Amino acid sequence: MKAKNAPIEDLERALNEINKKYDNNVIFEHIHQYGKRSIMVNFRLRVKDSHGKGARLGQHLTKKGNRRHLINACWHVHGDFFEALLKINPKAEITALNKKITMNSGHYEIWRDWNIGSLYEPLYFSEACECQ
Repeated sequence: MKAKNAPIEDLERALNEINKKYDNNVIFEHIHQYGKRSIMVNFRLRVKDSHGKGARLGQHLTKKGNRRHLINACWHVHGDFFEALLKINPKAEITALNKKITMNSGHYEIWRDWNIGSLYEPLYFSEACECQ
């Protein structure tokens, strides 16, 4: 993902804010700031413990009928992070999955959900975790 017009400090503040909800389990897998005039930050959210809060589940079922626990952060973590960052810095622009999310894009774009499974085995982003 990319954040424009938001320095690393703003992203770290947003991460600290959402970690209150996710038991300090969410971290940046990588974070890199570049640019002098317009600040751009590349980053990825993941979790420390794949069985802890905020972890994403895999798409396919195991032989036991469960989903694999992944180190990727789930849909809820991303939505909470986007909201927290935009509250801290309303001028921030986030690009995730080729969608630009700004303060003006509204609640719908932040929490947009879609099928990451198949027609035969549908699985929505919002269902690919144990946050419910």
